[in-house]
Amino acid sequence: MRKIFLAIILSSILVSCQSDKILYGTWIAAYQYHPNDSLKKPNNGRPFNEVITFDNGIYKIKSYKYWMYYDQRQEKYSLKGKRLMIENGENNYEDFLEVKKDSFVFIGKSGISNSVYKKLADSLKNKSSDIKFIGKRFIRNYKKLTDTIKFINDSVYISNSLATSNSDFLKYERINHNGFDILFTEIYPPFIIKNKNSQDILISTIGTKKEDYILKEIE
Repeated sequence: MRKIFLAIILSSILVSCQSDKILYGTWIAAYQYHPNDSLKKPNNGRPFNEVITFDNGIYKIKSYKYWMYYDQRQEKYSLKGKRLMIENGENNYEDFLEVKKDSFVFIGKSGISNSVYKKLADSLKNKSSDIKFIGKRFIRNYKKLTDTIKFINDSVYISNSLATSNSDFLKYERINHNGFDILFTEIYPPFIIKNKNSQDILISTIGTKKEDYILKEIE
């Protein structure tokens, strides 16, 4: 019986160590889906603006500051099976539905949708130090929509085709997280800003798959 118990303990430790190794790196919120949806179809609604880095037992999370109660924090974490324990004295935790090489899923609590995160490759890190938005206008072809965006200042932009019903002015936040240059907005999924080529800014978004787009600067 003792040997069986020790085998279970060692197996649990091994699984935890393997998961910890897989988690290393930076992950961005991709989409959410209802647990009863076997096809994992993304929910419609506002963008899921959040990025997390796991590094040497430290959990760093950055959320869109205009919607979240907290916008960033850093805590120690540990793994217990499929449970991510956040060691902040409040016994906070997240349960994993699955952890893969390029994605993981947090189980939604109290009927909330499951949350899918995708791993960011280092190739998506910004390769240009001269990318500016403030005071500039850009055209963007997003899926089947062509949109003109103007960045008024460091937190407000205008979208000519996706303005809210209350105001033409929308919020955005540009962050640097672990070397990734990311733009959170009220409407679009997060822009991962990669490079600048003449008047074009190369960006990616990550949902069920990675999609590449161009922001073309105009007068």
